[in-house]
Amino acid sequence: MDQDIPMRIAVFSDTHGNRRDMREAVLSFLPLDLIIHLGDGVRDGIRVALEATIPFHGVRGNEDYGTDLPDVALVEAENWQFLLAHGHQMNINPYHPKEVWKQDLRDMAAWAKGKRAEALLFGHAHTPVLQRENGIVLCNPGDQYIGSAAGPSFAFIEAEAAAIRFRIFRKSPNGDWGLLAELGQERTGMDA
Repeated sequence: MDQDIPMRIAVFSDTHGNRRDMREAVLSFLPLDLIIHLGDGVRDGIRVALEATIPFHGVRGNEDYGTDLPDVALVEAENWQFLLAHGHQMNINPYHPKEVWKQDLRDMAAWAKGKRAEALLFGHAHTPVLQRENGIVLCNPGDQYIGSAAGPSFAFIEAEAAAIRFRIFRKSPNGDWGLLAELGQERTGMDA
């Protein structure tokens, strides 16, 4: 990878058969170096990545029957370590009481740190999350589930050896992808 050009990664989860919005996101953010799918529709990710001839990494979710993808994977991009998991392994649920949800996120960060990851990319909750917890970036791209009350969302990562930037975008009713959240980190410090 050219040191002046960051690696561009699109991260999806919980598409549940909605390849249309996933394709639109991919086409809107080209060029991409990698597509990641975090389960529950992982075959959508495989198909869109193949169509766009973009490398793919993914993990299976609790509704991805018959796939031989792993439940958890550690992926390196530009020397950053990402732990991929659907999230059902930790029983994360946005409907838990606020304090339980916060503890779930702390537990997930500790799990990722134990795997020597710098970021945990997870799905399952159908809720966008982008925050730093105990030095670990927690990123849930949200969902693209057709029955969702909110518009489709996904995460976009730009990674360089010395810095990384996470953004979550949500599709508006007019079809534009608007910025929902952003978080950066540098190797030499914690805040970008």
